[in-house]
Parts: sequence; C-alpha cells; structure tokens
Amino acid sequence: MSQTLNAIAIDVVSQYGEAAKHLVNAYRIGTERTIGGIGAGYARLIERRSLPLVTDELKTALIDTEKRMSNLAVDAVNRAAERTQAAVERVTDRVVEGIQAFGHRTAWAGEMFVVEAVRTINMPAAKLSLGIANRANQATARLSERVATLGKRGPNAGATHGAKAAAKRSRRAVRKA
Repeated sequence: MSQTLNAIAIDVVSQYGEAAKHLVNAYRIGTERTIGGIGAGYARLIERRSLPLVTDELKTALIDTEKRMSNLAVDAVNRAAERTQAAVERVTDRVVEGIQAFGHRTAWAGEMFVVEAVRTINMPAAKLSLGIANRANQATARLSERVATLGKRGPNAGATHGAKAAAKRSRRAVRKA
C-alpha cells in the first residue's frame, strides 16, 4: 500500500482545517458586504428624504457616524476571523503532530500480521473519509469564492435583469388584453 493510514489521517485533518478556513473567510466577506449594503441603504435613505429639523450638516454627521460604526463592526469581525483562522491552524497542527507522534511510537508494530490485517480492513474507509474531506474542502472553497464575487457586477450585468423585467411586463400586458 502506497498510502498509510497515518498519511491519510493527516490529509483528512488538513482538508478539514482548510475547509474551516474557507468557511471563516466566507463569513467574514459576507458580513463585510452585508454591513456595507446596510450602510449604503442608510445613506441613501438619509440623503433622499426631506426630514423636518434635519439639516444637511446633520445628515452628513449621521452618515459619518454610521460609517464609523460600520467600520468598527467590520474591524471586529475581521479580528475575530483572524483569531479563528489562527486557532484552526493551531488545532490542525497539533492534531497532525499527534498523529505523527502516534505513528512513530507504534512503528515497531508495523510488521505484525494482525496490525497489517487491520490496516488492510480499514484502508477503504480511510480513503472514503479522505474523499469526503476533499469534497468538503472543495465545496467550502467554492462557497468562499462565490461569496467574494457575488454581486460584483460587470459592465453588462444589469442587462439581463432589465431584459427579464421587460419580458415580464410584456407578458402581463398581454394577459390583461
């Protein structure tokens, strides 16, 4: 067998560690975008409305205060994400070190018939576990990438939405006629 159970276990731990980092990154990016979107909506609401007793200076002050609060929230989320990713790395490293230490301590039993039989029996399950870990890592990487690029529009991105809306309006008009 070219792969050992220890090597597969290390790969599984590494894959799940990377998957956890991807999820933390998706959370961080999603939170930043959500806060930014709420802030932009708040600014539009304040700027567009004519409110009694609210001067342009007060509107500017309200928007600036919201931006500062948003920046504080985003900074807090970024710090929490950095700490979480560092914790994931520490845990992953410690687990890998433990697996390696276990492999070194039990190397003497490697040639025993019973140990070899157990390895042979457990290898398919270990490979399946590694495959699942790889898929989980790939899925979380795609999720993180999608969150990072979601809503970022190119020059013609709104054209499809406008065409769909026009088609919907024309279908409604036909139904009414």
